[in-house]
Amino acid sequence: MPKEQIRKRGKRKTKQEDEFVPKAAAPAVPEPVAANDDAAASGGIHPSRLAFMKTGVRPPPPPKPEGGEGDAQEGVQEDGAADWTRGPRHESEFPFGPLDPDVKAYFRNVEEQVKDWEGAGVGEENAGEEREDRQLFLTSVLNELRGHELQVATDPETAVVLERLLPSLNDWGRRVVGDSVGEGWETLVRHRFGSHVAQTWLTLAAGTLDREVGRAGDECKCAELTCQARGIYPPQHAEQRAKAEGTDEGTLPTMAELVTTLTDALLPVLPVILISQFASPVVRLLLLVLTPNRALPSLDGADSGANLIRSKRSGKFRKGQGVQGKSILGDEQQPKGKGKEREGRDVPAAVAALRGKIRAEVMARVSGVEWQSMGVDKVGSAAVQLLLEVEVADSDAEKEGSLLDIITEGLVAHLHADPDADLPEAKPFLSALQVSSTGTRLFEALLRLSPEPVFQALWFTYFDGKIGKLAQHPYANFAVGVGVSRLNAGAAKAAVGEVQAVSGGRGLIKTARTSVLLALVERATALGDADVATAVVGLIKSALDLGDHADALVPALMALKTYPIYEAIRTGAEVPDDEEVPADAVDKDAEAQATATARRSAWENRRNTRPRGQLEPNMQGCLLLQALVALPTGNIPVLDSLFAQPTDTLLAYAKSPIASHLLDKVLTSPAVPAKYRRKLYLGFVGRYAELADDRLGSRVADTVWDTADGYMREKIARSLIPDATTLANSQFGRFLSRRLDLHLLQRRPDEWRAAQIGVKHHFAHQKEAEAKPVPAPAPVAAEVKAEPSAEDEAAARKAEKRKWRKEREEKDEIDELFASSEKSKKKKSKRV
Repeated sequence: MPKEQIRKRGKRKTKQEDEFVPKAAAPAVPEPVAANDDAAASGGIHPSRLAFMKTGVRPPPPPKPEGGEGDAQEGVQEDGAADWTRGPRHESEFPFGPLDPDVKAYFRNVEEQVKDWEGAGVGEENAGEEREDRQLFLTSVLNELRGHELQVATDPETAVVLERLLPSLNDWGRRVVGDSVGEGWETLVRHRFGSHVAQTWLTLAAGTLDREVGRAGDECKCAELTCQARGIYPPQHAEQRAKAEGTDEGTLPTMAELVTTLTDALLPVLPVILISQFASPVVRLLLLVLTPNRALPSLDGADSGANLIRSKRSGKFRKGQGVQGKSILGDEQQPKGKGKEREGRDVPAAVAALRGKIRAEVMARVSGVEWQSMGVDKVGSAAVQLLLEVEVADSDAEKEGSLLDIITEGLVAHLHADPDADLPEAKPFLSALQVSSTGTRLFEALLRLSPEPVFQALWFTYFDGKIGKLAQHPYANFAVGVGVSRLNAGAAKAAVGEVQAVSGGRGLIKTARTSVLLALVERATALGDADVATAVVGLIKSALDLGDHADALVPALMALKTYPIYEAIRTGAEVPDDEEVPADAVDKDAEAQATATARRSAWENRRNTRPRGQLEPNMQGCLLLQALVALPTGNIPVLDSLFAQPTDTLLAYAKSPIASHLLDKVLTSPAVPAKYRRKLYLGFVGRYAELADDRLGSRVADTVWDTADGYMREKIARSLIPDATTLANSQFGRFLSRRLDLHLLQRRPDEWRAAQIGVKHHFAHQKEAEAKPVPAPAPVAAEVKAEPSAEDEAAARKAEKRKWRKEREEKDEIDELFASSEKSKKKKSKRV
């Protein structure tokens, strides 16, 4: 490294040295003269800038005006120009004031303990004491929180701690936290961190509302917020009501009253906060909470419904913080798994009516142009989609002037005026919406939620005749896929023809845009039409450019390559150039935008671009193969291609995190004939030990065992007997080894069959009879028995002889040796 680039550390000076160093007086700033002004004017340089360039000294800032007016307008100069110095952060980041440092340090320590207990449950041993300790800990934390709720919720470091604590609170604690917000709901939901706390509180408030309203079938049908007909309230609620009777003392509002207060606080600013980055998710979640029987996103963000509320960035941050949304007391507030929200969530009638109030308010205050601009906004588009869903649920979508009518630019009114009239011409807004990166999501919602007449008009106006081009568009292909899912058999076959007309569909494989192909396969499965299924399989063969190489369907589609490219990569030959797609079928601006977005996403996720010359399993290709396997008619070519591959290829698929799902689908789908499953069972015979020893292959082996019949289970188990020890010591294979119980199969096969297959041995009924206690016979009067005949006596003697011979034959040499030794011992004892 050159000497001039070496970074040297200066000598540190002591405080005493700094104090006695005389400070040089600042040089006087020379006053600019008229000549300088003329030179600056001629050169286009500001006089102050010219003076700085000549002297090297910055001019002092202009004096601030004295008095209250100057203090109120801090950061603004006399002439109105903005001061570049950053103002105080109190108003923007800490709207309720900064949190005390000691309280912040306390909550940091609390977070470490909550992380250890969150979702861990309470041990069986000393469960009562451990739960009591956790309850005391929670009580002390809540006492410290009292009076600082808003500061904690808006502090960057403690807001997550409050989110962790909320699931551990009972209904009373949640009401206390909600009541502490008071009139600050608008400020809280607009805040970057406070909005996330509000979302967690609202999600938990839905469960409290459900308990307060009771269950369906109650005798009381009133709509009062204070109605307690069979409602479930915490014990403190009744105690407080009893103390407050006859006094002026206030009571803690119920959850229904708190949600009403929240809604009333947000109503005046709804049009503004619908497009607010932080407040809009809270409003969307509020609409879900006000909808009865509507599943809510889980607090841990594991289900797909969370994308409707939280952004990807918010979900990534929450995942990085490790927020599980579980109680530290071991109480499971939410069901486990994705989409496991309990059915039948009730909402009080007066609270549910607030949803219509919200919709009426925004419809009255937002114009049609603003709705359309909101539909292409990154934040507002999700709110418009949810409001459309609410409108369809309320059966108001087909009315003139509805939100659906505004977004479709009068299409609903046109159909309402004359249902038999010709379709209107395509409008510019919707035409731009379907090819927009943000607007296409709104178009998907239109196709998914619109009534059947409106859907037919949208499809034949904006998609019919353009499917081949739109299917290859980087954004419009998703809208086409949603529309295909609602087509009938005739329209589906027409869509297949349009896609195949554009370069045979090969552009869909080369650009990895398979959403339309996947939607066509799933629609053919739902319709159950053999002609549609055959047409779809033919389209996929054409898109892969298979020709006469039908056996290459599965490996080529798994790698998502056309057959010429797949074969060139497999054999090491030169990869052929991509054939050009017609110029009229390519949107160059959209392609450039999609490429830039993909590049940025790869950079943000630290993910390298996949090399072009690899044949690794592809996610889109595997999903398409799984859908093809589930076809009731038309899946035979796919299955034949799969089992035409060598066992090593199938074993590689089983060990792949992507391709293993295809084998699971073959084993579990009812559309797959039994003979193909049998081929898969027998194909792995002799390789099951290798399969079970893999992290992902062991899961496929478990699926094989679960779906196999009794005969095939025994065949698989006997093939694994030589590898029993290796399998038992394997990190992953030991789980399958426990299920198979190979040692029992070796020693007692009959018991193994009874335990594993459910087949009982033909002598099992005798053992059961011996095990059962025989009841003592009741005393009865003596009966006269008939004397046995000569034939009966002869038959009895023959039976005894047969029994003696059988026992003698069953004895082996060892038994005879022990028997002879016992006889000799008896003889010696007699002699003595």
